[in-house]
Amino acid sequence: MKVLHVISDENIGGAGVLLTSLLKNMDRKRVESVVAMPRGSSLESRIASMGIPVRLLQYPCDRFHWHSVRELENVIQEERVDIVHANAALCARIAGKRCKSIVVHTRHCCFPPRGIWKWNAVRKMGGYINRKLSDRVIATAEAAAENLRTYGISPDQIEVILNGSEPIRAVSESELNALRKRLEIQKDDFCIGICARLEEYKGHDVFLQAAKRVIERLPNVSFRFLIVGIGSLRETLGDYVQKEKMEEYVRFTGFVEDMAPIYRVLDLNVNCSRGTETSCLALSEGMSAGVPFIASDFGGNVAMKGESEAGILFPMNDVEALVNAICRVVVEPSLQMRMKAAAEKRYKEKYTAVQMGEHLTAVYEDLMNFKCAKEASQP
Repeated sequence: MKVLHVISDENIGGAGVLLTSLLKNMDRKRVESVVAMPRGSSLESRIASMGIPVRLLQYPCDRFHWHSVRELENVIQEERVDIVHANAALCARIAGKRCKSIVVHTRHCCFPPRGIWKWNAVRKMGGYINRKLSDRVIATAEAAAENLRTYGISPDQIEVILNGSEPIRAVSESELNALRKRLEIQKDDFCIGICARLEEYKGHDVFLQAAKRVIERLPNVSFRFLIVGIGSLRETLGDYVQKEKMEEYVRFTGFVEDMAPIYRVLDLNVNCSRGTETSCLALSEGMSAGVPFIASDFGGNVAMKGESEAGILFPMNDVEALVNAICRVVVEPSLQMRMKAAAEKRYKEKYTAVQMGEHLTAVYEDLMNFKCAKEASQP
């Protein structure tokens, strides 16, 4: 079977990293893939380097536009695809149905209904439209599935497939030394990182407020706080660091193409999300390298910890609770060691890219078998 993956991202975000991991770990003897994305997308070189055909789109596909629908119809017909898998690409779902293809779409985020979506009538209409446009909806965590149900999507349409990540590669000491030199950090520094887009819903303000209090509470510990990523809040966050005279302790890394050295220097991986989080790739990637986490109790973060000691949860936006959690790990080396071991174990049990690829392939095959049986039964 042949699958057309359609992604609307122009930058490499979580959905792009997820798609890359999926394509690397999907059995190509069972699934032939092609990817459609906006012209000029930063993701193009990553996908093309794996030998996966890429179709560049002229028109934006994340919102309804007939030019985009027609463009994608042409791609579907030319590539002779069986399944259209949309990632935040409404036009791809419409085009797929118009071409009588199987349509799958993935819900990567988790936001409570707002605006007109608070109205029952609107949610019912949304559920009806989704039933018409998608044969299966992939939720990347149970929290995302619950969120989909609040938007009126039928439970029997939803399949929960946890975000999986590839294991972080081993890193040489020379690479680590080069990173430390570039970021002006020492080998014995206690490094705490937040790896997320610099946007309001990721809670970087909570992270920095907590960092300030941790430094004050444990003045004898040499801390370094790494803010990894890009986004609209870069200037605002930089101003806060300067205002609070934290330049000695905080490092803005910008966008990092290869995250392996970052994870290998981190002692703690922090997630302060107050919106969108389902199965956080930064947490699962960190766990693969044995990095324990401290995360807000928003969305899918709770399930990522589960009953394990891989991480510690704190109430969303509660700066003091985050401070207490960080300080506890710093002053209890035995706890940190247990968390490291639990993080690696949790990753291997639940969050590998191989598991994700197998699960999704099984969904594709189930849908294909159902379609073939339905066509065979028709006179």
